[in-house]
Amino acid sequence: MDPEARYAWVGGAVLALFALLVAGFLWLLGSSQHHDERTYRIYFARQSLEGLQARSDVRMKGIRVGEVTAFSFSGRRPGTVEVSVSLDPEAPVRESTLAIVDRNLITGLATIRLVNAREDSPLLRTPAAGEHDPVIAEGASHLQQVSDSLNQLATRADETMRRIDAVLSDLNQEAIATTLANLTVLSAHADETMQRLDRTLSSVGRAAEGLTAFERRVGADADALTSRYDALGVQATASLRDLSESVHRIGNDLSLVADRAQVSLGDSDMHLRATARQVEMSAQSLGDAARRLGDPRSAFFGPAAASLGPGEERR
Repeated sequence: MDPEARYAWVGGAVLALFALLVAGFLWLLGSSQHHDERTYRIYFARQSLEGLQARSDVRMKGIRVGEVTAFSFSGRRPGTVEVSVSLDPEAPVRESTLAIVDRNLITGLATIRLVNAREDSPLLRTPAAGEHDPVIAEGASHLQQVSDSLNQLATRADETMRRIDAVLSDLNQEAIATTLANLTVLSAHADETMQRLDRTLSSVGRAAEGLTAFERRVGADADALTSRYDALGVQATASLRDLSESVHRIGNDLSLVADRAQVSLGDSDMHLRATARQVEMSAQSLGDAARRLGDPRSAFFGPAAASLGPGEERR
């Protein structure tokens, strides 16, 4: 083959390969411009990111929709890990979307799974205040929940074992042994106790029957007493009626006696007044006679001149 022809063939092949490379680059550039990826940010505070690497898959409903671009401890939110992800713009990331870390139990590699809590919530497009990119909320991993549950179970099991150890201490074991011995003795005497209980119940039954008969007798006596009290009440009512009539008659008689006494007292009062006037006149006469007898001279010769009043003359 002619050397010049061979060189021309090699040069044409190189040019064709270069053209293919340029075409592929342009196709990739156009494809990247047509499918511009969106950047989101996730803050993990509760879930472990063990096994998560840059370029780890981000999946939604089992479909790869992006990858992890970077992660680091967050300076904006202390205690969290800030993870940046690049997602397909066609992925339906919504305001209710939650980010969950899934881990392969065999390889240990971790991926991020996005779950929409509500399919009717708006799409997540606007960054939150103070953020450069939209923030996807952190969810709860099932493995993390299982791990937390196992930790709680282990803690409770440990506490239960400590309580069991406290219950089975030497002092409690001795008390339990004493209780078991007492139960053994009680079981041995259970038959005798049951027989005594049967006899006691029989005695209680007989006493109940006696009380029933006594109750019947008391009821009969009460009926008899009631009838007697009824008859006595009738008699007492009649006696009280007679007594009331007698008292009424006595009251009428006393009224008549009082009227007669009042009339008698009126007549006596008049006689007493007349007698008093006569006594008074007699007393005055006796007084005059006594004064005269006290001065015999005046009785015979008249009163002295010195005792005469103006205009009086001695006789």
